Amino acid sequence: MNSIKTLKSLAIFTITLSSTVLGFFPLSLVSSSVSNAQEISLNFPPTGNRGAPKKTAGGGTRSDDISCITNQEGELPLVALMPNRDNQAKTATSTPTLYWYIPTTKATQGEFVIVDDNNQEVYQTQFTLPNRPGIIKLEITNKASLKPGKTYTWSFMIICDSSYRNRDKYIEGAIEYVKLDPQLETQIKNTSSSLAKAQLYAQSNLWNETLQAIIETRDKNLLEWQELMKSVGLEKLVDKPFIECCQIKN
Repeated sequence: MNSIKTLKSLAIFTITLSSTVLGFFPLSLVSSSVSNAQEISLNFPPTGNRGAPKKTAGGGTRSDDISCITNQEGELPLVALMPNRDNQAKTATSTPTLYWYIPTTKATQGEFVIVDDNNQEVYQTQFTLPNRPGIIKLEITNKASLKPGKTYTWSFMIICDSSYRNRDKYIEGAIEYVKLDPQLETQIKNTSSSLAKAQLYAQSNLWNETLQAIIETRDKNLLEWQELMKSVGLEKLVDKPFIECCQIKN
C-alpha cells in the first residue's frame, strides 16, 4: 500500500516539475527545438517517369556514324541531371544552372542552345569540354532573357566533328520558368540553411533550385544528396566527381 502511495506521489512530483521547467522556456523555443530535430527529406515530388532518361540512355545522334564517346564497359552514358525521363523541370530564376554527366569522350567542344515556344533561338553558347568524365554545369546568363510563364526547350551537344554536325552526341529537354511564390520567397529569405532551403524548393517542385542548394553543401550532407538522386532515378551519379567547366566562348 505504501508502495502505491509512493508511486502516486512521485508521479505528481514529476508532472509538477515538468510544468515548472517548461515555464522557464518559451513555447516557441520548445517548438523550434522539436522542429529542428525533425529530419529533412529530399525526396523530390514525382514529375513524370523516373530512371534512365529516354533521350540519354546512350545519347542521341543525328546519323549512324561511330560516336566520339568511347562507351567504355560499365561507364554511364551522357546524362542530364533532371527529375524525369523527359528532362523537364521548373525553375524560379531567369538564370538557372543546369548539370550534365559527361562520359569519356574524344571530343573537345560542346554547345548549348535554348529555343522558345516559337522555336526561336534565345541563347547559344559553345565551350571547352573537360578531358575526363564527370558532372559539369552551365550557368545560363541574362543574355537568354527568359520570361516567367514560358517553357523553353534546350539542347546540349557534344561536337564530335565540327565539319559534320550530324555526328553530334546530344540531349534535349525543357525548362519552365515560373514566378516564385511570395510565401515561399519569405520562407527562403528567413532560412539560413542550404539544406532547409533545398527541402522548401523540393516541396514546391522547383528542381533547379533544389539541386543547386544541395550541391552547395553536398560534402556535408551526403545522405540527403543520395536521397535526392535516388528519388529521381539518378542514384548512379551519386559518387561521380564534379568537374570545373565550362569556359563560355560567347
